[in-house]
Amino acid sequence: MENKTKKLIQASLLLAMGMIFQIIGRNVPEINQFLVGPMINCILILTAFICGKWWGVGVGILTPILAWLVGQLATPLILFIPFIMIGNSLFVYIFSFFKEGQLVKKSVGIIIGALAKFAFLTLASTKLISLFNLNFPPKIAKMLVISMSIPQLITALVGGAFGLIIIELLIKRKII
Repeated sequence: MENKTKKLIQASLLLAMGMIFQIIGRNVPEINQFLVGPMINCILILTAFICGKWWGVGVGILTPILAWLVGQLATPLILFIPFIMIGNSLFVYIFSFFKEGQLVKKSVGIIIGALAKFAFLTLASTKLISLFNLNFPPKIAKMLVISMSIPQLITALVGGAFGLIIIELLIKRKII
C-alpha cells in the first residue's frame, strides 16, 4: 500500500475512534470532559506519532467540528471551535518536534505541548473572545473560562501519557 494512502487510512481510523469517544461523552455527560478530553488528546498524539505532524494537526482541526456535529460540543460554543482547533494544533505541532528519540524526550514534548495548549485556550477564553467581540452570554463565558483552563492542561497531560504508553507498547512489539 502506498505510504500516503496508509497514513490516510490510519489517521481516518484514529479520527473515527475519537468520534466514538465523543459520542460516548455526549451520552454520559458526567464523565464527559475527563473521559473525552484525554482520549482525544491521546488520539492526537498517536496520529502525530504514527502518521506525522500534519495528519495530527488535521485530526486536531477536525475533532472539535465533529464534536459539535455529534452533539458533544454545545451549540453556543460553535464560535469557540477555531480556538480549540488552534489549541489542538499547538499540542500536536510542539509534540512533533520531540517525537523522535527516547521516552524522556517524547514526554518533554507532551508537557510543553500541553502547557502551550492550556495557555492558548486560557488566553482565548479569558481575553480573545472579548477582543474578537464574540459576545458569549455571561453564564456561557464563565463556563468556557472554567472548562478551557486547568481541565485542558490535565486532559492534555493525561491523554499524552496514555498516548506515550501506547506508543511505547507498539514500539516494543515492533508494530510501528
